[in-house]
Amino acid sequence: MAASLPSLQRFARLNSNSDKTEVSEVVAAVIEDLRITVKNTIDPATARRSIADLLDFLNSLKSTVHPGRVELAQSISQKIIPELYQKDEPSEYDDYQYLRAEYLLVNHICSKIANNLSLMRGEVSAHPGFRKGRREFAVHPLCIYATLYASGIRDLITKLITQRFRNKKIQTTIYEPLTRDVIGVGKNHASFFEDNVIHIDEQVTKLLDWAISIEHSITAKKSSDQSEISEEFTAEELLVQELRDKLKLHSEINEYFLPQTAGFVLIKHFYTLNKGRFLHSIKEIQNATKYGNDHSQIVLQIDQIVNETEELEFDIIALSAHAVGEERSLLTYKALQDICIGSGRTRDAMLEARPLIAAELGRQPIHMAKQIIFEAQKKIGNIQKIEEMFENFREMISRLNQKRFEPEIKTCASMMLASKSLHPLVKWLENEGAEEGTFFLRMQQVQIALKKKWNIV
Repeated sequence: MAASLPSLQRFARLNSNSDKTEVSEVVAAVIEDLRITVKNTIDPATARRSIADLLDFLNSLKSTVHPGRVELAQSISQKIIPELYQKDEPSEYDDYQYLRAEYLLVNHICSKIANNLSLMRGEVSAHPGFRKGRREFAVHPLCIYATLYASGIRDLITKLITQRFRNKKIQTTIYEPLTRDVIGVGKNHASFFEDNVIHIDEQVTKLLDWAISIEHSITAKKSSDQSEISEEFTAEELLVQELRDKLKLHSEINEYFLPQTAGFVLIKHFYTLNKGRFLHSIKEIQNATKYGNDHSQIVLQIDQIVNETEELEFDIIALSAHAVGEERSLLTYKALQDICIGSGRTRDAMLEARPLIAAELGRQPIHMAKQIIFEAQKKIGNIQKIEEMFENFREMISRLNQKRFEPEIKTCASMMLASKSLHPLVKWLENEGAEEGTFFLRMQQVQIALKKKWNIV
């Protein structure tokens, strides 16, 4: 849908020499064309997929210089996605015989996931960091830290259950006894799920495993240089892609970060979370951080936990220990980065072994750069606010290993090229190796340029 718009073709021809007025006019034209297209579309699923692909493309651009990509991405998130997300398939009367039982099953699954997410965020008294503090983040939170993430997962699970669980086996073993023995006689349904927990967990796990296998199939097709038009995908692949796209749009609307790796594998970890191992590991990490004499003791403790847990399970544990608890017991950024670097000799190996942690570390300066650009492009800005952003950005860059996270640092530099006032920071990132000693000089140059632009004496 989006790729065929004439305004997007004009957008693609913009370059670093394009006038800012022209850039804004072209972005506005793209947004207007997208709004009209979304309004008139009869296929919301394709529209959502197209917008999600466009956003991924804009966000994934690294070294290519394009002056309007940040502005377009922000405009899409603010103006198009809310309309697109609300525009869904026409509502039809659902006369499924076991509708009430199906609703209770969905509620059971999603409540279990939501409760486990609450535990990870330290909102449950069992968590060692409960009510002891929480790390403040200068950018929008990672999905597991965001309370609204659970509602996005609920939308996904609801659609998945209605599409895949309306079969004879589920009806016979879950829906019929639930309708007959619980709903029909007015009993509390909680006891039914407790009594049948083994069978229900087995069926839900199989469902999530099926979705994971379909995700792998989609990834394989997309990486094989085949055409990505809808005819190339099966109905099952289109369903899973649609669910992932809707969750991505939900994250854009509610302003939390959803990494590309946050698919059904992660959702399965939320559903099957080993609470005992999770809480024990959090406690061990916090004790090592709080009482350890040096950094090596923390690393040794972490290595032991890594050997006892699966890859994404450990990512979840480490990120929870990083965000929840009293300040002196929080797992540090340095420890998180050492976990990443120690997990593989190359960047690719690191991303495979520690996908969630690497995504969280790498995206923070990119998201802060977006905020800085947005503030710098204002006709009248807040110099104190942007100075705070600069300091946060400096800290984010300084704690990154510049070799392992070189693509993310280059992305920040190329994004800032769109704003002339920020060019000293581009020089700092690209030519001076992001050295601490030269940052303050470059920041002063940016401040002078912005004060002049905003007529601040």
